[in-house]
Amino acid sequence: MRGRVTSWITVLVLAMAASRSLANDPFVYFAGNPANSWYVVGGTCDAPTLTTYYLYFISGDVNSAQLPARWTALPFELCQTTTFDSIAYAPGLSTGAPILRVLITGATTTTPSCPGGARPIPNLNNVLYDSGTSLGPYPGDPPISGQKDEPILTYYGGTANFLYLRTTPLGRTITLQPGLYFAIIVGDEDFANCGPLDSYIALAMGAPGGPKLYYTPRGTGSNCSAPASWQLFRYNTSVAPFTCERILNTDLPWRSGDPFAACTPWSGVPDWNRYHSPQLYNGVLGFRYSGANPGNVTGTAMLGDAPSPSPPTNVEVIFYKPGTKQRIARFSMPEAGGPSYTINTPPVAAGTYDIVVRPIYSPTIISINCPTNLCVTGVTFSTERHWLGVRIPNVNVSGTIDLGTITLPNGDTNGDLQIDDADLLNVLFAFGGTDPVADLNGDGSVDDADLLIVLFNFGAVGEDGDEAC
Repeated sequence: MRGRVTSWITVLVLAMAASRSLANDPFVYFAGNPANSWYVVGGTCDAPTLTTYYLYFISGDVNSAQLPARWTALPFELCQTTTFDSIAYAPGLSTGAPILRVLITGATTTTPSCPGGARPIPNLNNVLYDSGTSLGPYPGDPPISGQKDEPILTYYGGTANFLYLRTTPLGRTITLQPGLYFAIIVGDEDFANCGPLDSYIALAMGAPGGPKLYYTPRGTGSNCSAPASWQLFRYNTSVAPFTCERILNTDLPWRSGDPFAACTPWSGVPDWNRYHSPQLYNGVLGFRYSGANPGNVTGTAMLGDAPSPSPPTNVEVIFYKPGTKQRIARFSMPEAGGPSYTINTPPVAAGTYDIVVRPIYSPTIISINCPTNLCVTGVTFSTERHWLGVRIPNVNVSGTIDLGTITLPNGDTNGDLQIDDADLLNVLFAFGGTDPVADLNGDGSVDDADLLIVLFNFGAVGEDGDEAC
């Protein structure tokens, strides 16, 4: 985090360290490392602090709150036929004496009053896998010996001592066709009767990959054995614990597409809490297949013509089906500071992929109401986001493949993921000044060197990290 004071407004620039994912049986699907759900400003105006919160959703029996089947359903979308035999997730705290149960369902729809149109929810009439009680008692909060619990680093980088990825064998091989599904990972001491204990587990949320639902289905109703209906859960930023010092994570992309932003209660709050990223509601979720041969990629990502340290927090590596946006897995890499980043991914099922290497930014600038208080008064975004991701097509990933040094081109002054006439004009109009938008090499002035960067990379097109079947 960096800080500066402008008039009576303190501005905090969010920045974090880098991350690395984990290795086990090969992944055939992984939604990504966990991103935080919100930021909270603390400290004093002279020494402000910024705290990140990684959130877990309860999944189980909370009968004391009249929620005997408060199941959390994690959406995932497969773009191709996928075979797996274990599930990976990030459990946190648990309570009571839960038995672990995993269900995989198809999707049906519901129609909320706002926004209009059908919204996907789990279809308990189309259960494709149900472990029942065969997985036995929940083994406890990670790390637990023998559970393949491994520390998982964060999407923006850095460690959090409570974040672990757990891999649970499902007892059989499952093959799913392309489509939208829900994974329900739930704990209860008795799935037939309410209580007597509140027994549940909690699941880490905030994966950058997954369907763009903008909500998480959570079970409701008085039925003890299964939810009678599904709540389309979203953060309500107009009530506690959202004090004026707390905001949702606005670093995550695709905020402007939020279909719920015009609905109450979100329509009545500032834009930075009204528009939610769908990644806030995707669980940390993966599937592995012990029958697949493993492969991974290594190498170095280098920011072209970059200062040190560099604005990107770290980089991510995404495995796509060749020639498509059909994402198989995405992993954040561990190093921060730049301008070079080491690549060493967890194993995926061996095969041919397009590999995308792209920068991850923490671009949010938070303004707070000092010296009166620490309330957030506005959000803007850093202009230091002018490096583009690159796609390396048709990589045969079998064993460990060294990608060598991948240079991420500099010169996208307006953030439209291409280096073109508009970027050239931005540099020319700012020539001789100090505008950071056009100061591509970060040396404090806009000059010939910045103009040459645009000309050298002219025509380059970047990668947005999006996914679509």
